[in-house]
Parts: sequence; C-alpha cells; structure tokens
Amino acid sequence: MVELWGFTEDRHRIPGADPKGPQGPPESSAGTEPATTRKGGRRHAAVLAVALLLAASAGPAGATDPWYADLGGHWAEDEVRVLWEEGVTDGYRFVDATGTERSYFLPDQFIQRAQFAVLVVKVLGLAPVGGAPFFPDVPPGYRAGGDLDAFGWIQAGAAAGIFHGDPDGRFRPDDVTRRDEAVAMLIGALDLQWYADSLSPERIAALLAPYVDAGEIRPDLRDEMAAAIDLAIVVGYGDGHLRPARPLTRAEAATLLYKSALIRVHADPPTFSPDGDGLDETARFRAEALLNRNQAGWHVQVLRPDGTSVREWSGERLPQAWDWDGRDQQGVPLPAGTYLVRGTLLSRQGAVFRSATKPLTVIYHRLEAGVSPPVVPPGGAIRVRALTEGPALSVTVTDPWEGTRPLEGRGDGVWEASWSLPGDIVEGAYTLHVRALYPRAERSVQLTLQVTDPLWIRGEAIPNPASAGQRVTVVAITPQAAEGITLQAPDGTRATLVAIEPGRWETEWTVPDDTAPGVLQLELTARRGEDRATTVVPLLVDGHVLDQVRFHLSH
Repeated sequence: MVELWGFTEDRHRIPGADPKGPQGPPESSAGTEPATTRKGGRRHAAVLAVALLLAASAGPAGATDPWYADLGGHWAEDEVRVLWEEGVTDGYRFVDATGTERSYFLPDQFIQRAQFAVLVVKVLGLAPVGGAPFFPDVPPGYRAGGDLDAFGWIQAGAAAGIFHGDPDGRFRPDDVTRRDEAVAMLIGALDLQWYADSLSPERIAALLAPYVDAGEIRPDLRDEMAAAIDLAIVVGYGDGHLRPARPLTRAEAATLLYKSALIRVHADPPTFSPDGDGLDETARFRAEALLNRNQAGWHVQVLRPDGTSVREWSGERLPQAWDWDGRDQQGVPLPAGTYLVRGTLLSRQGAVFRSATKPLTVIYHRLEAGVSPPVVPPGGAIRVRALTEGPALSVTVTDPWEGTRPLEGRGDGVWEASWSLPGDIVEGAYTLHVRALYPRAERSVQLTLQVTDPLWIRGEAIPNPASAGQRVTVVAITPQAAEGITLQAPDGTRATLVAIEPGRWETEWTVPDDTAPGVLQLELTARRGEDRATTVVPLLVDGHVLDQVRFHLSH
C-alpha cells in the first residue's frame, strides 16, 4: 500500500494508471485540457479537438455547475464530491461536438500552484483580497488554468500569511505543485507555521533522516516538511520515500485537503501559562468546519502524547469558540508539558473527519530562591540559589551594594551565583531581589540577609574576687545581634541574662554559703539563631562574707 500524507492511493486507483503520476499534456498546459485515451484512436482525438475549439468561450466550472463528468469510478470521487458540494472546487468547462457543455475535474492532471492555492483558500473560507500584488508574477486579473480567476484568492492567502514567495519573491503560479510545496502551503493553512519555525536544525535533521530522498526537499521548505512529519500530517510511502519533488495531481490535492482541513481546531496562544499572573492564563479555542449543511456533530479533545484524553468538548454545529484554563475534565490543573489537540467532525451521511493534530503547551512560570548562609559577617561569602519552572531566559539577583548580577544556569532549572560582601558593611538586615525573566513573563522573590559580626561573648563577675554567700553581678558583652544569654553556675543554677542595652546583658547570682575558697567557673552562652558562643568567667572565692564582717568588727 502506498501512503501519501495520511491517505491511501491504491484503494481506488484507476487500473493501469502510471504509479509515477499521470501522463498529461506538456507542463505549460497542465490542468487545461482533458487527457485523451488510446481507446477510440483518431475519432476520440477529433471529437476532443472540436471540444477544445469550442471551449474558448466557456467559463470556469464550479460548484454551481453539473457534477464533473470525468470522476465516475475514480478513486477520489467521494473526496472531490464533498468539496464540490461545499462550493470550493473549480474545474474545467468544455463544449462537445453536439454543443453540450460539460464540467470536468481532470483528476489525474498535475495541479498548478495557483489552482492549489485557490483550493486551499476556499477550503479555509477566506474571501478574495485586492490591492497591490504580493507577488510580481501574480498581477491583477491573473487567471489560472481553466480560466480560473485566481488573483484575489492568492492575495487572500498571502495576506493571511499562508503563502510565501520563492527567495526571489515570485510565486510561480503556472508551475505544477510539488509535494513539498503543497505541504508548506498546508502547514500555513493549518496555522502551524509557528511550529515549523520552532524546530531546531537538529530536530529537523532527525525527522527527515528516515527518508532516503529527503535531500530532494527544497532547502527552504525543510522546516515545514519536518513539522508535517512530526505531527503525522505526512506519513510518506512504505518504501522509505517522501517523493517531495513529485508533482501533485488534482485528485491528490483535493484528497489532501479533504483529509486534513475539513475540520480545523486552533488554540491561541499555542503556549499558555495558567499560573495566576494574568498573562496568557487561558488558551482560546476555535473550531471551524468546511461542511455547512451536513454537520451532525463535533468533538474536540486535548490529549496526552500517549493519546489519553484529559479534556473534551462536543456540540452539534461549528464554528464554535471557547476558553480553556488548563484543567482536566475533573477540574484539576494539568502538569506542565506539551499536549495534543484533535477535532472530529461527523456528517449527516455518517462520514467522520478528523483535524490535523496540533501541539498545545502548558507551562508554569515559577521561581524559588534562597541565600546561604542567611547570617554572614561583613566581608563574608554568600551563595544565592534559584529554582525555576518554565522556559526561564535568565535569572538575576540585585543587592544593595554592588547592584545586579546574573545567576549561572546549572541545568534543570537550577541557577547559582556566589560572591563576597564588602568588608565595611554596617550590621543589619538587607534585602536581595531575585528576578527570573521568561519570554512573556517574569517572577521575583525577595530574600533577607542578616549581616553581623561572628557571634562572640565576653563575661565578667562583679565583684571578683567574691566571698561565699555574697551576691555578684554577672555581665556579658556580645554583638548587638545576639538573641539571648544564659548562665550556667557551678551549683547547677541556670539563669537568663537580661539585656541592659544593645550588646550588654546582666544577671545576679549569689555564691553558695558553703563554697570553699578557690575558683568557680561561671559559664555564659550566647545564642543567635542556630549559632552558639560560650565563655567561662573565673570567679575567685576567698572565704565567707561573714568572716570579713567579723574581721572588720574585731578591729
């Protein structure tokens, strides 16, 4: 079986048809004359010659004309009929020797670029556009094969960004349509040019690598062809070929659009971030269909890459538009990632049409940051570490002393920067501003850094020496940032010192009455956060305080 971009050709192929493509008239007249057959010989040729002589006064065929006389039993008959019923096909009108006017589609003729462009624009429902020509070789009044008034339609496609000229600006409307050119126009028609443009050179090379004739793709169309392969619009042939340079027939062109463009689902923007910042909170869905009279129902799904449905909508008629906030069918926010959007259209005749699958990306712009250590002395070193979610372009930190500096990306959303503070910073609390920049958003976090000297403590006892039974004042001197001081006395007493002024702490303690002369160790501990500093104050005990009183009284 030979597959062409999602539809099969051999199911209804005309017996004896050349697999390399139809053998029509010379390229310059492709699509302008019905092909003769060998059966009937000169008689058929003579009748055809008369028809062509009479055809000069005939106009183009269209949906208001009778059904095409040359499509009975053709493999694309059903597909072309659907398009014809919707008024988007253009054929050829000829008058035979009896004077009877007939419409022909010429399905096996190669389709001109102008003819394919008109078909694409009509399927999309665009209206003709006038004005200055977009392409120098498509002037006002230009008519394609079949006397098709093509100027306004090609203008409409160019104005919508669907059609682009060659590097020299020409459109080459009379040339036959290569398959890679048809794919490029289809990518534009399906609003997927942004996706083609987003593919990296490495990704493009990987997508095209399996096809032995990928080198035949026009260099300026490799992005579009790779995107079509990635989204399964193009599936190629079973023998590993794409045949990008092979001309497209009119039947193939109609079937390509029948298979991929009868229902179109758009999500704008294709990347959105429902994270509460007011920017791109929702994606606007638009579902459109070519079928006007024969719609029976529609169904749109958001799928995981494995095909599991996470959100669905349905109805009877298109077009429809609605907003999606990134939540699944149960109202739960979906994880960040790329999902797929697919639409299905049902006709009253029971036919099922599916849209091209489109990617839709949910991202969240999140920033977390911290500074280590949170307390640092003047001149000390600090490290700021940030974690981002979403496509952060850069992360910076701004301090009050040296301004803004970048954080270096470590991969997987990790960013870091380390530096030393100036040595003359005044002690106190300072704010660091961390900012993450995204393509369409930014996030910021404020960090608090405490700058203070290293925790230390000095102590003394007043008086010193002291006597057993005497009350002494225990004094501690610390940095102003110390949070508390405790006294551990040798008799097991534990006391909390009171701040008398910033950096000065005091408490009173009485030397036990039974203390023998000698030296006592008074232990003082300062606390600041998790930091601790300890010192020991030696207190000399030289007897009992009552002995000193008796000594003074006896003299």
